[in-house]
Amino acid sequence: MHAEVVVDDPRNDSGERAFALTTPEAAVVVAAALTEPVGGCGHGMDWFLRRLGVHLLARLTDRPDRGLTDCLADTIAETAALHGARCDLAHDATPAASVVACRVLPHDLQYLILGPGVVHLHHDGGPPSRMTGPDGPLAAVRARPTIATHATTGSARLTSITAASLTTDPTNHPSAQITLTF
Repeated sequence: MHAEVVVDDPRNDSGERAFALTTPEAAVVVAAALTEPVGGCGHGMDWFLRRLGVHLLARLTDRPDRGLTDCLADTIAETAALHGARCDLAHDATPAASVVACRVLPHDLQYLILGPGVVHLHHDGGPPSRMTGPDGPLAAVRARPTIATHATTGSARLTSITAASLTTDPTNHPSAQITLTF
């Protein structure tokens, strides 16, 4: 597997923050789901995205026996616990993120999308598949682990795909994207 990670330059200060990382077994892209300033949390959006991304990647690689939504729920609980008492996680402007992730198992590629995001699977000899995450108020990761159950999940046989692209932005101008080739 070959991975290419593209993240827009954070120094542009465009208000769109994103974080992407990958290992040979998994890939995670997270991006801010709020356009308004973050409130209720003294850590800020960048801190939240980094913790969420790193913890999810760790769960996906350390726990291949756990389902993707279970790994996301564990990650949300771990990240919320790191906030401590000084943060009001019930505040309406508490950091929120969209998450797109995948995990490579011996025969399958599993994927998860929560919030605005897309997974494109490029098939050997066939048209690409496009999967998107849920819309609406439950379509972003906050401090509630149960939100993970609203994620779109699925899998594809590795023998049938040649590439997979993950992005948290469904437009043609993503702030972060990972492309995996097999």
